[in-house]
Amino acid sequence: MRWHNTFSQWFTIGNGTRQGGVLSPMLFARYIRDLLHALVSTKVGCNIGGLFFNVLAYADDIVLLAPSWAALQQLLDVFSLGVCEIDMVCNVKKDSLYGICTL
Repeated sequence: MRWHNTFSQWFTIGNGTRQGGVLSPMLFARYIRDLLHALVSTKVGCNIGGLFFNVLAYADDIVLLAPSWAALQQLLDVFSLGVCEIDMVCNVKKDSLYGICTL
């Protein structure tokens, strides 16, 4: 880095955001904004108290909500395409299928 006529020592810059960083949730939400829009646009989801839900996202966690297995598969298909478009990798060891509404 150069500041006026002074150079700093060499350092490396990694990618990603720091775990627990104040801006991390906001930056991640911006990164996946188009993916979230694609999921909401499917109009597939759960009606809870008169409000429509099909995806909950905070920090690096994403939850899909669906009224049936078929609806959940539709959301997963849209999710899979969106993840490929933004070159995002999901940790399959943390994934679970609890997205079925029984209300």
